[in-house]
Amino acid sequence: MYTLLKAIGALIFFGYSFYANALYVDSEVFTLESNKTFFSRTYLNNTDRTNLYKIHIYKIEKPGGKEKDEVQLPIENGEILYTPLQKVLLPGEHEFFKLFYKGASDNKERYYRIIIEETPVNLVPYNENTKQPLVVPTVGLNTVMVIRPRELNFAYNHDNIAGTITNTGNTYFRLLLNDKCDSEEENAKILQLLPGESYQHPWLKKEHKQLIIAFDRYISLKSDCFKE
Repeated sequence: MYTLLKAIGALIFFGYSFYANALYVDSEVFTLESNKTFFSRTYLNNTDRTNLYKIHIYKIEKPGGKEKDEVQLPIENGEILYTPLQKVLLPGEHEFFKLFYKGASDNKERYYRIIIEETPVNLVPYNENTKQPLVVPTVGLNTVMVIRPRELNFAYNHDNIAGTITNTGNTYFRLLLNDKCDSEEENAKILQLLPGESYQHPWLKKEHKQLIIAFDRYISLKSDCFKE
């Protein structure tokens, strides 16, 4: 249950959308760690039809909120390279999405919206003299790619009396809050904090369980549940 809830929290925050029984990707938010320049994820044609997949990437100022309100930024020449641009997959087939980051090595976090368009391909020809497929409207799948700063500064300020936390570093992290120390994970509240963002909630006070999730590990915040 926790894995599902974690995914749901990330999907809501980063504006990820999908269609049931359409395209399966084995990660809800893509993150390239600061010591990596190569990223790969599998996407699977989880339908009973042959589909054409096209991948588009746009650089954005920051994720969150409505996609239509996102501020797009120019991608510098050669900043990121990815493959494939498009691919036809039979039912049950999979492909690897590969991305190479060749941008600046600085202290700035970067965000990209990745759109995978899915077009069902009907192999019935238009007429007897053509073998061109009939293509019907596309279904899109959106997610966000986070490229952590090459010069990483992970830092935060947590006040367990006031129930506040501020991301004082230069990279995002995921926050998991529970109402009690022994609460089940399905009761967890999950959100993301971008650099400079603050959050206030009663569950951030010392009598509640609080965890930061980042860099594939759990970091306990100081509370009555996790004492130093």
